[in-house]
Amino acid sequence: MSKLIPRESAPPAQEKVVVSRSGNTCAYPGCGLILTIESLADGDRPKATGKVAHICAASPGGPRYDEAMTKQERGSANNLLYLCGPHHDAVDAQLELHTVEFLREAKRVHEAKVARGVRAGLGDVTYAELSMVCTVLVGAREPLTAVQVDIALPVQQKIQLNKLGPSAVELITAGLSQADRVASFIAFQSNWNPGFGKTLAARCKSDYYLAVADGLQPDEVFDYLVQRAWDNAGPQDTPQLRAAALAVVAYLFEICEVFERE
Repeated sequence: MSKLIPRESAPPAQEKVVVSRSGNTCAYPGCGLILTIESLADGDRPKATGKVAHICAASPGGPRYDEAMTKQERGSANNLLYLCGPHHDAVDAQLELHTVEFLREAKRVHEAKVARGVRAGLGDVTYAELSMVCTVLVGAREPLTAVQVDIALPVQQKIQLNKLGPSAVELITAGLSQADRVASFIAFQSNWNPGFGKTLAARCKSDYYLAVADGLQPDEVFDYLVQRAWDNAGPQDTPQLRAAALAVVAYLFEICEVFERE
C-alpha cells in the first residue's frame, strides 16, 4: 500500500492575497461562485467556503509538482487558485484537463476580471461603503501594535523605494481617484472621534508589519492590506465595498507612512 503524502497548506498570508485577487469568488472558468455564507444572526460572522489550490503542488507526488520551483514559489499567491469545493477537488483529480497552463490562464483571466470590476466600482463608492470599511478597521478586535505613523514620501518615490510592480501601481492609481472622498469621510468622522484618522492609519501600518513578517513581497503586501480592509466590512460582498477598501488603502499609502520610507 502506498503511503499518503501529507498535504502542505499555503502560508495564511499568501492565502489572503489570492482571496483578495480572486474577489472572494471561484476562479474556475465559467463558475464565479461567491465563496462566503453570509451571517443571518447578530453575533455570527460570515463563513468563507472557498478552498485554496496549488497550481503546482506544494509537495513531491502532488498534482503538477515542479521540482524546479522553490518552496517559497510553491506557496506564493502566484501559484495559488481560490476555488469552490467541487472545482478544487476536480483540478487535483482530473489532471489531463487541468494542466499548469490551463490553471495559470484561468487564474490570469479571472483575477483580471475581478480587478476590472473593482476599478469600475470606484465611481459608485459612497460614505456607506467607506463607513463599513473604516469602522471595521478602527474597531478591529485584534490588539493594535504600537507604531509610529509619519507623513509619507511623495507617491512616486515611495513606489520606487518599495519596488512596487505594475499591478500594484495600477491599483494605487485607481484607488487614488477617490482620495478626496476618503479624506472628506475621515474628516467627517473625526468631528466626534478626533483620533479616528490616526487610528485608521496605525491599524493599516500594523497590518503592514504583519504582512512583512509573513514574508510577503511588496505587491502582495498591497493586496493583503486591501483584503484586511475588506474583511468583515459588510453584510455582503459587492464591487463597491471592495472598491472602498482599495480607496482607503490607496489614500493611506499616499498621505501617511504605511510602506517603508528608507
